[in-house]
Formats: sequence, C-alpha cells, structure tokens
Amino acid sequence: MTMPTGVSGIPQAISAARFVVSFDGTAPSYFSELSGITSEVEPTEYIAADARTGAIVHTKQFGKTKPPTVTLKRGVDGTGHLMAWHGMVRSGNPGARMTGTLELQNASGQPQATYRLINAWPSKIEIGNMKAGASEIVLETVTFTCEEVIPT
Repeated sequence: MTMPTGVSGIPQAISAARFVVSFDGTAPSYFSELSGITSEVEPTEYIAADARTGAIVHTKQFGKTKPPTVTLKRGVDGTGHLMAWHGMVRSGNPGARMTGTLELQNASGQPQATYRLINAWPSKIEIGNMKAGASEIVLETVTFTCEEVIPT
C-alpha cells in the first residue's frame, strides 16, 4: 500500500503476503492467512447505591480477562510438527508452552510487523476443506493461546 502523493509523516496501513511463526528455536512455520489476534476483557456490571442520595448507580467495570489468541491458516504440508506439539498440550506436558514470534511479511519477505507470543501453545487445530476428487488445498487452522501478545 502506498501513501498518497504529498502526504508525509502519516502512518500507513500495512499489508502482508505471508505470516511466519517460529518458537524457541524451532523451524519456522509459514501461513497464508491470519484470521485474527484476539485479546479480550469481559465487562462486568456493577450496581451500587449512592451513599448520599440513595440513587442506584450502574457502571461497567473491568471483568475477567481471557488469554490472547492468534489464529492462522495454511495448506497442510505433511510435516505434522504442529499436530505433535498439540499432542504435548493434550497430554498436559508443561514443556508445551513456548515463546516465539509472529512476523507479517510483504511479498519480498521483508517484515512489516512483528509480535512476540509469550508462553504460547496450540490450543486448537482444525484440518478441513477436504472433498474427494476436488483440487482445493487442504487447510490447517491453528489457534495459539498465549499469556501475552506484544507488538515489537
């Protein structure tokens, strides 16, 4: 995406051609789609009576936080390393939590944005879009649950 002519100093939106994830020295995994980075704090309703007037006061407060997630899609490549890692998670292995990076790259392979994924683990893997005799690519969707996602 290019900036309009004559405009300077204005941040521009980025675009990405691929998404690269690497964890704790493992080989990088390449994805074609970033479905989303999600971070959420549930609002909690708080109802109280004003001590002076007796009026009922309704407010929203910060509630329960949900761990951030990162959801990526790619064509199944046959390596199986993400499924093996998910197996470690399913068996309760504490070593399955890893810290890594998510890099959004342009078509030339240059990083456009980088995020640090702290103590991440593959909480969900879906393999789908399969139809016998069709020519579509079989897709693997991986959701990583993290303690923190930090833009770097």
